[in-house]
Amino acid sequence: MRIILIYLFRLIHYNSSMVKNSEKILADHNVSITNPRVFVLEVLLENKGPITLDELQSTLKNKVAKSTLYRVLNDLKKINILDEFTSPENQTVVELSLSENDHHHHVFCTNCGEVEDITLSEVFEKQLSDEISNIHKTSKYLIKEHTLELIGLCSSCK
Repeated sequence: MRIILIYLFRLIHYNSSMVKNSEKILADHNVSITNPRVFVLEVLLENKGPITLDELQSTLKNKVAKSTLYRVLNDLKKINILDEFTSPENQTVVELSLSENDHHHHVFCTNCGEVEDITLSEVFEKQLSDEISNIHKTSKYLIKEHTLELIGLCSSCK
């Protein structure tokens, strides 16, 4: 009985702090605090990495309608705390980006669809940045950002 009570206390405390974190993020960005925004942020904070829209919708269950989910995600993109990209399987993937220094890349599993964050060495990132600058100088494009995605098999699928 004691173990169950401790578990329930930790679960309630965890959920309460997650809601407070979500509300603080919204307040810090001067965005009104609504239940759908809090629910979506809770899932994104708990996930701690990339998540497909299908997985996000599934995790939210019936808390947020699909149309509302898209509106919330657009709101989060407008305040620059959500990154969105497409997986090699053409699935939309999102993840929170709460830090300006959170530059990273992704590796995708072609078998199960898992997406993992990866960080490149500073030396490689500098070389890549220099190469992008060269491309910018020799092309007609204004390069605003870059992505690098690695595609392979995760440890479970090898």
